[in-house]
Amino acid sequence: MLSTGEVYEDLGSDYYTRRRPERAKNRAVAQLKALGYEVTLQTPCPGPRT
Repeated sequence: MLSTGEVYEDLGSDYYTRRRPERAKNRAVAQLKALGYEVTLQTPCPGPRT
């Protein structure tokens, strides 16, 4: 940044979740299982159209 003159741009707190959502999902499932939960995932139902 200092050597290139670029302005710093914060990528956001959810940067890695947006970048690799499958990995974030798997990590969340693994954490819940490690806490002793039984995890079942299902695709969300389509909501009402507006």
